[in-house]
Amino acid sequence: MRRKSIKICVTGVAILLCLLSPVFSEEATRESLYVGAQWLQENLDKVVVIDARPKTLYEKGHIPGAVNAEWTYFANVNGQPGTPGWGEIFEKDKLAQKIGALGIDGKKPVIAYADPGGWGQDGWVIWIMRLSGIENSRMLEGGFSAWRAAGGKVSTTSVAPKARAFKIPSFQGGYKVTTPWLKEKLDEVVVIDVRTPFEYKGARIFQEKRGGHIPGALNIPLDSVFREDQTVKSVEEIRTLMASYGISQEDEIVVYDTAGVRSAYMVMVLRMAGFEKARNYDSSFHEWAGNMDLEVVEGDMPGRPTLKTDESVETPDETPLQEDAPENV
Repeated sequence: MRRKSIKICVTGVAILLCLLSPVFSEEATRESLYVGAQWLQENLDKVVVIDARPKTLYEKGHIPGAVNAEWTYFANVNGQPGTPGWGEIFEKDKLAQKIGALGIDGKKPVIAYADPGGWGQDGWVIWIMRLSGIENSRMLEGGFSAWRAAGGKVSTTSVAPKARAFKIPSFQGGYKVTTPWLKEKLDEVVVIDVRTPFEYKGARIFQEKRGGHIPGALNIPLDSVFREDQTVKSVEEIRTLMASYGISQEDEIVVYDTAGVRSAYMVMVLRMAGFEKARNYDSSFHEWAGNMDLEVVEGDMPGRPTLKTDESVETPDETPLQEDAPENV
């Protein structure tokens, strides 16, 4: 009788854990990418905080101790958008130097924030941290607005960080792809365009050489993964959203926008939701549209990729990264 009671008890506990496991899983998964304002207040002296907003906003008020690094801090924006190499993330040695100059040595956790409803610059920063090997890097959910709403202090004193030694042996995690790679694999991967439908259909508002989208790309705007309060939807909601477009967790996914910033944020959200083969095409539509040998499609239909090449293709993690103009994100 006692043995039977124990068996029933163990079975009951197992069922209870099964019922609760999605909650724990969701919480743990979310915490892999985000921290809350209260957590940051309690741990502010234990982390490096990056304010990814424009300098003008940073100077008006920021989280005490935060260093400022706009997305252009990490990229070459000399020359004209659409020309080869414009907006490209610096090669790994220079990028490592830029990261170290922010006071980051790879040991202390890194927390990035921006304003909700923006271009997702905080996701861009965390994408860079992760591919540079800094796994312990996350975003402040709700951004600067959440910080203020939680009663967090605000400073107008600019921070000049003490440079730290930091190295990037190689880019990590399969987070990125390049134009030659995508050109070769275009009919083998799922391509997501996270720009607005207006841009996707053909509007040129950020100095694009041509309007439209990459052949075969599905238009899933970045704002579709947010709730009305600008917090990110649950893992299940994101999976349901992707499933409505026929996208599964097993698919190899390439995400792009104008300059790779919005798409970097989407990649991080997708990876949080279990889409581990999601990658950012960081040179994005600027570089694609700037190459007149590459096809673009106008209108609201994806179109069909027809491109193939015999060119040698660099592996995604060994090649440089690219982006877009300061406003072209």
